Amino acid sequence: MAKIFLKGGTEKCLINAVRQAYFQPFRATNWLDLRVGFFLSVCGNADPSEDDTITGLDEEIDSTTHFLPFSDRVAIGIVNSSDHSVFLGYTNIFLGHVQGMTVGTTQLISSDEGIGTDNANFWRFSNSRSSSSQVKILDGDSIRARGTDNSQMHLVQDTTGAGGYATLVMLRFQRDDYTGRRKIIRMSVKIGDHNGDVLYTNTPTEASLQSNLESFPETVQTLGPVELSQEPDMLWIYWPFRMSRIRTHCYGILRAS
Repeated sequence: MAKIFLKGGTEKCLINAVRQAYFQPFRATNWLDLRVGFFLSVCGNADPSEDDTITGLDEEIDSTTHFLPFSDRVAIGIVNSSDHSVFLGYTNIFLGHVQGMTVGTTQLISSDEGIGTDNANFWRFSNSRSSSSQVKILDGDSIRARGTDNSQMHLVQDTTGAGGYATLVMLRFQRDDYTGRRKIIRMSVKIGDHNGDVLYTNTPTEASLQSNLESFPETVQTLGPVELSQEPDMLWIYWPFRMSRIRTHCYGILRAS
């Protein structure tokens, strides 16, 4: 069961139970530019003794066939509330999405701020077949759009080295029409040197989130436009690992236009 954890004794953050999804429907009427942000971190799987343990979390999810269902993949972004068949956001799906099965193992590995091991400041989720593309648009059994390299998400393992315990990641969704062409959507994320994180902080506040959503990064990669079968209307956070849980310190939506 999910729980509210008092980080530092005062800050309320949400910890999903192991392999539990958190979802929140939203209503953003007639939007053309919608921005979503999450302050995230990870901790150990033992409740409550590891609610603030952020080391020793490395793990690999495998199967005898090396094909895994979507329930064994990271999924952080937005979905449609009716059946969750449309997804836009961060995931470690690589190739193949036929009847829910996808290629490669799911990994949580120690990482520097990119995709190397110069230090162990961060955790990075990956797929054994590729560590490059971490953002995708899915519709049913199809990968409708996939990102290129350089937008990897990192979650903190060493607060001193990282400069904070919470990572801010953001997604921007745009469309040209909210009437007849409302399901034609493009998604943008920050792009850097194997890094799509916006910042790391010890103060993951609503004010900080809103400020960063308003000044969305200018250097981005954009997926789409893609015409989807259904319009997304729900936030979705799912962490597939058994040795760790995901923590949400703050999240929000900004309807920019």
